[in-house]
Amino acid sequence: MAGFSREVARRVFAEELKGSNYSFRDGEEQNQYAPQYLLTPTGAKCNRVFIVATLIEKDDIGGDTEYWRGRLVDPTSSILIYAGQYQPEAAQVLANMEAPAFVAVVGKPNLYKTEDGNIIISLRAESIQQVDEATRNLWVMDTARRTLERLNALKNAKPIPVSSEFATADKVTSVALPQDAERALEHYHTDVEHYRQMTLRALSSLKAELAKNGPEPAKIEECATPESESLPTPAKAEPEEKQATRKSKGKKSESLSAWPESENDEEVETFNLTKKS
Repeated sequence: MAGFSREVARRVFAEELKGSNYSFRDGEEQNQYAPQYLLTPTGAKCNRVFIVATLIEKDDIGGDTEYWRGRLVDPTSSILIYAGQYQPEAAQVLANMEAPAFVAVVGKPNLYKTEDGNIIISLRAESIQQVDEATRNLWVMDTARRTLERLNALKNAKPIPVSSEFATADKVTSVALPQDAERALEHYHTDVEHYRQMTLRALSSLKAELAKNGPEPAKIEECATPESESLPTPAKAEPEEKQATRKSKGKKSESLSAWPESENDEEVETFNLTKKS
């Protein structure tokens, strides 16, 4: 098991997660300790997922031991999270939390196949933290940007030629793995416009909320431009350890309409968020 580093958490909207059904391992054949991934329709390769959404309900569905289930809602859909004896810290936070509440969750995607062949996606929570609305808003904007970037990559991807030989994703070595966008396009035949519209709906929903509260929503319209390839990452979504190692580039704004300069980092750890007082 040694040798595998901790995977970063990917930002993905709930609707896209629920539309995913392609799971595979990276590494040598028969290596049970190789990281397992979920590939989403837009090409996000997820070992762990970071989502900030509204916890609308929770239940203890365990028997002799507590096993908590919660339902999260983001602007696109809802998704279930679970935490039990193997995730004691997350379970305790969920047990003591009152719904509804804005929460930041890092978890591993779990696939369950029903008897009729349907795939149900949920998250096994590793970390749960209550946050404020501003943090949720920043996550929506950043996730929209990441999604549009992946959709741009899909436009340039070419489907993988179909081989006559039978093979599974587990049998493909890491050296020979095709690009994530190409694999997603080949497996899902992704409807780029569908997921673009999903992203625009999420931004429109956020824009409407911000309009009620007063802040200028102009930056959201910029995020919604599909050709945008270098929209910046909000400072609130950056972990403390990365801030400590990054060279200072001047004072960063905390306003939604004035994001800091982009650093072009693909994905970052995001679960050490602090709640505003």
